[in-house]
Amino acid sequence: MVVSPDPQTVTRLVTLVHVSQQGSLSGAARVLGVSTSAVSQQMSALAADCGTELFDRQPRGVVLTGAGLALLEHAEQLVRHLDQTATTMSQLSDSLAGPVRIASIASAAASIVLPTAHALHSSAPDVTLTVTTLEPAASLEAVERGTVDVALIDVYDHVPLALPAHLVVEELLREPLVVVARRGTISSRSVALGTLAGHRWVLPPSEAACGAATRHACRAAGFDPAVSWQTDDLLLLVAAVSRGEGIALLPRRAVSDSVAPVALHRLVDPVLERRILVVGRPSTLERPTVRALLDALHHVVRHVPAQTR
Repeated sequence: MVVSPDPQTVTRLVTLVHVSQQGSLSGAARVLGVSTSAVSQQMSALAADCGTELFDRQPRGVVLTGAGLALLEHAEQLVRHLDQTATTMSQLSDSLAGPVRIASIASAAASIVLPTAHALHSSAPDVTLTVTTLEPAASLEAVERGTVDVALIDVYDHVPLALPAHLVVEELLREPLVVVARRGTISSRSVALGTLAGHRWVLPPSEAACGAATRHACRAAGFDPAVSWQTDDLLLLVAAVSRGEGIALLPRRAVSDSVAPVALHRLVDPVLERRILVVGRPSTLERPTVRALLDALHHVVRHVPAQTR
């Protein structure tokens, strides 16, 4: 079989890589931002070019055949070459200029990305930063789709998140979860979670990682939290806590204590953390504009402590 290097073939091979990564036509379509039928047509045309079936349909997705796996190896090399070509073209430029796109969880966008934008304006004024706030799963899809260059996601203790092996993951920081309460509600600066069983709680929904982590920790401490307010709006959450509607368990950088006065208490039993991770495609992270963004992110984390925000 001879596969001509025309644009349609390149598109079909790139699509094959996404089908393999996602395990389904619909998953590849979601990442690529096209319809499932469009992906199906691309794969049918590629199979016709090859003269053989490339995958078997299963109830929950697709499985590549031997021929599909053989072709996938070459398709993945093509994708790597395309990424490396884009990076090389960027590196050949004499000036550090151009767009760089980041997706971020909302709390990190406020506490980390916003000061990073200011730092980037100073260190690389010709780099144009575009910011989108997304949940971690959507951010990972955006990185795979190529609609953003970098994602900032968070992972909580006891709430695992599947991270694609073909992406580069770098830990930006770790931070503890703190008990957030109305001033005067809790007398001790350090508290054990088991002592908070009698309080009402203001929590993110259980579908959110922070909400799931809090519920898991409370149950491990022997109680179910009595939730009076449930919201994924952290500004509303802190405002509700400040009015005495309940207490919360949040990462320090997620506490917008400038919005409303609250007291923060160190959680000592158990100690819970979240990690903020930088995720990107291998070659994308080597682009000068992206490296400038990463340098600014690390500068902010090192030199702008959480308590000053």
